[in-house]
Amino acid sequence: MSNWHILPLTIADQQHHLEQSEMLLATASPGAPPTLYWSIAEPAGLVLGFSQKHDILNPRALTSLHVPIYHRRAGGTAVLVGPELLSLDVVLPAGHPLILPDLVESYRWFGEAWVAALAQFGVQARTIPPAEAHEQRALLKQVETREHESIFRRACYGSLSPYEVAVGQRKIVGFDMHRRRIGSLLQAGLLLHWETETLAHLLGHTPAEEALLRKELQARAVGLDTLAGRAVTAEEVIAAFERVIRSL
Repeated sequence: MSNWHILPLTIADQQHHLEQSEMLLATASPGAPPTLYWSIAEPAGLVLGFSQKHDILNPRALTSLHVPIYHRRAGGTAVLVGPELLSLDVVLPAGHPLILPDLVESYRWFGEAWVAALAQFGVQARTIPPAEAHEQRALLKQVETREHESIFRRACYGSLSPYEVAVGQRKIVGFDMHRRRIGSLLQAGLLLHWETETLAHLLGHTPAEEALLRKELQARAVGLDTLAGRAVTAEEVIAAFERVIRSL
């Protein structure tokens, strides 16, 4: 499985990336090599999950920040895209051995590849076991934690999902997936740097919620620069990840 079609890093507005992802999946052919599409959004923007509505956003923040809003076809929750987030789309054509009947297990190889890539920067990351992710999701059903957890889950990096990548309890790589008959689209977002001010302002409906998000999101996610003790370029990450997948 070492035959990959790798596209160069593309820096463009997020709508271009969304359309490119859709095109790559729509034109996937059985038997063709899987495709990797690396991207960074410019200008910065906020991408909402398929089921998220604009009413999760703070209208005052939208007016003051002038952040463009996008919707992706896959699930998941809000992600702030821009120069501090490196995104990767992996398109697997129908019949590819990495597409498993079990949707959750289809993420496993992806998470393990990211763990191996981050190890090249001295970062000891781990994939999130499904049971651990389910335990965190169960907090939404408990009276004493439901309100707080629902606030954090407005943001992708405020919660953990199976086989996402974290250091301790702090997520560094988030995932989502869009699957069709023609193939599967796996998407990852790696935090090159993590700051919570903008996201807290956009997702906090009240000053109290903003303060809570600003503080708690720092405890729930982390940037690669913090872990590596230096700024790591997108090109370095891309080279590290591609070294890993060439062995698959």
